Amino acid sequence: MKKTLLIGIALAFWFIFILGCGSNAGDKALTYNFKQGVSEIVVDFLDNAPPERVYPTTSFKIIVKLDNQAAYDATAGTVHIVGLDEHFFRLDQPEQFFDVIEGRSALAPSGGKQFLEFDAAAGELFQNAEEYVNTFFVKVRYNSRMDFQDTVCINPNLYAVYDAGCKVEDRKGYSGQGAPLAVHELEEIMSPGGSVELRLRLRNQGRGKINTVYMGSTLLGGEEMSCEFQNTKEDKKKIQFTPEKQEAAIICRKALRNQNSYTTTLSMGFSYDYEVKEEGRLRMVR
Repeated sequence: MKKTLLIGIALAFWFIFILGCGSNAGDKALTYNFKQGVSEIVVDFLDNAPPERVYPTTSFKIIVKLDNQAAYDATAGTVHIVGLDEHFFRLDQPEQFFDVIEGRSALAPSGGKQFLEFDAAAGELFQNAEEYVNTFFVKVRYNSRMDFQDTVCINPNLYAVYDAGCKVEDRKGYSGQGAPLAVHELEEIMSPGGSVELRLRLRNQGRGKINTVYMGSTLLGGEEMSCEFQNTKEDKKKIQFTPEKQEAAIICRKALRNQNSYTTTLSMGFSYDYEVKEEGRLRMVR
């Protein structure tokens, strides 16, 4: 009887311990800020797919693993395998698609994952060849977004010694917002008389390439603010990145009604298309 009681008490304590640990992990996920740093989809291959060695006239699989470590969903994605020599290797379908791979959040702290399976077949080696090695690439292209938010000081009375409010930070730097696209610098310029100008530097800090960036809502203290990309000819809310220049400048302006210093929230939203590639290798042996 005593032995049964002791076992019951031990089990009860064990369950309480497990529940407590789970609660702590859940609390950390709920309070953790995923929208920081630089993260993106990680492209990899499943073990032994493709195999280390492929033999002539055999079939095999290439299984691409997509692991979304960004804090935002990846949508409308294409995955394309390029660079295979058709004399030696054939793919039934070199391009595949995905709708959504969810980003990291409190509900999905590890982010979404997807596996795409490509059916392949090997041809013949040349008569005197013992092996053939073919380097190829998996190109992944998708759409995503990035949100930027910070608290800034607005102080129109720059020379008012009696105003003991907040102090304007002329220049601020950032490490990222949980995506490859990132606001990495903010400059604030106050104009005596009641207006503020904010200059932001937007940069691709990921491994891949960004093609087009669209600017969404731009709010200062919950009110719309006039913002535009610099060095654009037509649509000031859109900019085309080039392979050589993966960054852009934004200027925002807003007239102020309140002449006292105060802190308020700056928030901006962006969407963009992104392309990243991963190298693979096939080795056919006799």
